[in-house]
Amino acid sequence: MCRLKNWIPILLGITAYLIIVGPNIIYPLNIAWLGDGELLQHYLGWAFFRNSPWTFPVGLNPKYGMEFSNAIVFTDSIPLFAIFFKFFNEILPVGFQYFGIWVLMCFILQAWFANKLLALVTDITVLQSLGTILFLFAPPMLFRIGYHSALMGHFLILAALFLNLRKNQQSQSLYWSILLVLSGLCHFYLFVIVFALFSANFMTRIFILKTLNLQSALLNAIALAGLLWLIFWQAGYLSIKGTFVSAGGFGDFRTNLLALLNSRSWSYWLKPINLGDPVEQAVGEGFQFLGTGVIFLWVCAIPVLYKSKVRAWSVVKTQPFLLIVLTILALLSFSNNIGIGAWNIKFSLPQYLIDYFSLVRSSARLFWPIFYLFIFLAAFLVIRGYSRKIATGIFLIAVLVQIIDTSAGWLPIRKKLSSTFSRQIPGPLKDPFWVMAGMRYKNVVMVENPANWGVFGVFAAQYGMATNMVHLARKDDAKLLENLMRINQELLQLSSSFDTLYIFRDWKEDPRQVNFDPKKDLFARIDGFNILAPAWKSCKECKLLNQGLEIQNLAPILILSQPIIFSSKGDGREKYMLEGWGYTEGWGTWATDTNAKLIFPVPAGNPKAVEFEANAFLTSSHPKLDLEILGNGLSLGQVSLTETSKNTFTIPLPRGLSAGNTLTLEIRSINAVSPKSQGIGDDVRNLGIGLVAIRFIK
Repeated sequence: MCRLKNWIPILLGITAYLIIVGPNIIYPLNIAWLGDGELLQHYLGWAFFRNSPWTFPVGLNPKYGMEFSNAIVFTDSIPLFAIFFKFFNEILPVGFQYFGIWVLMCFILQAWFANKLLALVTDITVLQSLGTILFLFAPPMLFRIGYHSALMGHFLILAALFLNLRKNQQSQSLYWSILLVLSGLCHFYLFVIVFALFSANFMTRIFILKTLNLQSALLNAIALAGLLWLIFWQAGYLSIKGTFVSAGGFGDFRTNLLALLNSRSWSYWLKPINLGDPVEQAVGEGFQFLGTGVIFLWVCAIPVLYKSKVRAWSVVKTQPFLLIVLTILALLSFSNNIGIGAWNIKFSLPQYLIDYFSLVRSSARLFWPIFYLFIFLAAFLVIRGYSRKIATGIFLIAVLVQIIDTSAGWLPIRKKLSSTFSRQIPGPLKDPFWVMAGMRYKNVVMVENPANWGVFGVFAAQYGMATNMVHLARKDDAKLLENLMRINQELLQLSSSFDTLYIFRDWKEDPRQVNFDPKKDLFARIDGFNILAPAWKSCKECKLLNQGLEIQNLAPILILSQPIIFSSKGDGREKYMLEGWGYTEGWGTWATDTNAKLIFPVPAGNPKAVEFEANAFLTSSHPKLDLEILGNGLSLGQVSLTETSKNTFTIPLPRGLSAGNTLTLEIRSINAVSPKSQGIGDDVRNLGIGLVAIRFIK
């Protein structure tokens, strides 16, 4: 009977997994569900790690980032699994992923340790099982499934709470050592939480239970510190300088004081609470919704607090250190940017404290142990405050309400995961060139501020290439700069590496002249990406592409006196406008910032000036728009527009410009006003110059 009882939480975990997630992601060759966002970062970290040679420390990931690569821990790829499965890399199929296995394991172990916690309160199987379901349908854990699966390991927090609350404190040092090592090999934030709860229990054993004397405690602390340092070193936490230096951002990702009651679309019955902080509104880091079922459980539990037969506050005497640690975690979670629904109160802290606290800048995560204690305490009060029959009824209602109501949040996740089943991650690289390039080149790099990490990460991983287009939690900026300097030096000296495929940004983002040998090298725009493939044309195995794809330079070619059109009928917006402009309309484009910028390649023919055709937003109380034009940082002249349309004016070009040079124009609309300020409609944009067309003229 006892053995059968042990299977109940396992079966509950599997059942919850199948209901919430479905069976698709457990298939190790289904990688389509990992195709974007944080999940793609996790998968790519593993994909590069498995194809890199073994290193020392073992967690290093040299192909992912090249010279500034670091380790598997900084892609949140669950190092515990990554290192284990790398041992079997030779027999694992291409595209193998273990993240679905991890998610299933999280459900099973969440149920197991929730059941262990509830067993501290009752030995009634039905109450343990119903309470376990509430832990399985905890929205903050489920929210991470399709977003950040490495942080689904909430079972580690439940295990740490169990080690704190269990009466039998035998073998605590062994259990804590295992738990701390596992959490460190899963995710840094989980380790921080588990370590905080370990510290509470460590102090409790010394000063309250007195099961550890000071000498034994010191020896245990030294041994554990050595073990953790070894694990952190081998996992790669120390692979970059300043690993534990602040990354900034403390207070941006914090817990709102009303977060436990804020459904944020995870309830059919409870409306979301409005939030005033745009960061909090945009991201889910502060999501701590208890669920309507747990809230119902609390409604039933509150009267029990007033009954003398339940001494809820006796825990203060037996667990003072746990309460202190939980208070500290809660305060860090709330941060110095206190949110109460839509209201925010921010108070200043010394910069050194902000830097220190920013080690856990997503401090909302530190609230998770308090979140689970809220569920545990509600269950404890109901179990101890009501008869078995009534408590069972309350739990049954709470479970049904929790499952049904939270489906508002988890059903869309299930739908998304069930609709993606493929051994390929779809992407924009469709041309046959990429297949040939993947087999020919060893590296694929971007020459300036690596972007498109998802597209080219998938491409590089598919062909076993190395790349500097990566997404890392932390990186060594000095090494990144060295990497980019080396790449640019190769291109400058016409010594591009024959085993490297180069990717360039769009011209507006990275205006440059590219040095290459047009007889040997392929310089082309393929599937929307600018590429330089060294020695492609001299390669016998490489097929020549449609010559229409080849380009001579990144910059578009301008012709003297040819109008550049900035209406929806032209391509001026796409090719030449930088920041400061509104959306393009049928006639042209408004400048919506005081400073609006454009960038152009200077055409051949020795142009001496730029001719503008422009509109202006004018009214009887605002009859003139004053402009200042700057070119490459130098003032070129001032103009006043007095007509609402068909204004034309000419500005001389800076001296010394020749064909192929870059000209950056900055248009300052000095006294721009909004239509709303003039009593016309609700448009609050300050409308500066309305650009219709530009010509380079002699």
